[in-house]
Amino acid sequence: MDIYEEQKMVAIYGLVGLGALGWGTSPHVRCASLLLVPKMLGKEGRLFILGYALAAIYAGPVANLQHNLNEVIASLGCTVEHQIKNARAAWRISTAPLRAVFKDLLSSRASLKAETKNISTSFEDLDAQVNSEAGFVPEDAADSEETAQGAQARGAPRSRLHLSTQKMYELKTKLIREER
Repeated sequence: MDIYEEQKMVAIYGLVGLGALGWGTSPHVRCASLLLVPKMLGKEGRLFILGYALAAIYAGPVANLQHNLNEVIASLGCTVEHQIKNARAAWRISTAPLRAVFKDLLSSRASLKAETKNISTSFEDLDAQVNSEAGFVPEDAADSEETAQGAQARGAPRSRLHLSTQKMYELKTKLIREER
């Protein structure tokens, strides 16, 4: 029962007082209380004591175990919530520099496009020079060993002669130097 300690003490003293009063005044109370002892040792008494013991076990260790399991569940839930919160914070912190770079890139998009266009126009002259065939005759490259096909190019027809852009530029530069 969920009663205060003082109330339990009053109830116990009251029962002891009634028992003492009954024992002192009534032979029926004395006889009934003496017959309780063999009754408690019998089948019904053992069941009563077993029920009382099970109720005490349920009220004590089982209730404590149930309370502890509830606390473990709450603790695990709290731990998982903290881990999720900390993982989110760590992710935000670790990606903050990257997000700042992207934000900066997006804010300077127009200037980046202008710089890219300036770079492209700066290399147009060099690109045109590399791709031009001024001062270069493919027949002169057939005698060179620096063609993309190597020694096989000498026996191949002139139409199948293929040079990489870099080799072509090197040969043009060599031929221009030889003419000077």
